[in-house]
Amino acid sequence: MVKAVIVDDEIHARETLSLMLNMYCPEIAVVGKADSVEAAYHLIKLHQPDIVFLDMELTDGLGFDLLKKFDKLFFRVIIISAYQEYAVKAFKFCAVDYLLKPVDPDELAKAVDEALSQALTDNQQERLNALIENTRNTSRNDKLLALKNSEGTFIVNTSEIIRCESDNNTTTFILADGNRVRVTRTLKEFDELLNGCGFLRCHQSHLVNQQHIDKISRFPTPLITLSNGDIVPVSFRKRKTI
Repeated sequence: MVKAVIVDDEIHARETLSLMLNMYCPEIAVVGKADSVEAAYHLIKLHQPDIVFLDMELTDGLGFDLLKKFDKLFFRVIIISAYQEYAVKAFKFCAVDYLLKPVDPDELAKAVDEALSQALTDNQQERLNALIENTRNTSRNDKLLALKNSEGTFIVNTSEIIRCESDNNTTTFILADGNRVRVTRTLKEFDELLNGCGFLRCHQSHLVNQQHIDKISRFPTPLITLSNGDIVPVSFRKRKTI
């Protein structure tokens, strides 16, 4: 049996989630519920759960305040949020498991399955730390981005990304240190995710970081030269924008 703790400041939300887990995730046993950072901390230390369902706003602080109390997380975390537009982008940036209120049964079952399939060594702590850091610095253009592939999860600062290049349904990130990280997600997804971080879609297959543009050539063919020496094309319909 998989032990779980529910942390939410609303009693109705706690009870509803508990009933949903009982109905749709029978392998989960809810061993405790809390509405505050302090109560949740002692409950987690006592029961040593496998999963914690964590609301962001608690009676005495934020869900992040609870996570920071642990030097090392020994449990999976599924964050619950009522703030859809902000939350989805923030969680996707850091590849953090999340559920939006009102919780959908199918999404709940999916989140539980994914959480249980991941080993605790997959740097969940680093991804959550990245989420906390991004949340603290909402006004900054550069953010920490989690890139997940078969080799693991890489946390990179967006300022260190020189460009992104698509190949069918995968995207390769070319970094300032010379490393390349390939992710099985489309360039379109990252174009939308990185909107507001200084990136420019210059071609169907290329997304470039404006901080790393060294030169833009107009003739005979529009090209962008980047800080690492890479040269990428500019599509016809992007010429005016560039």
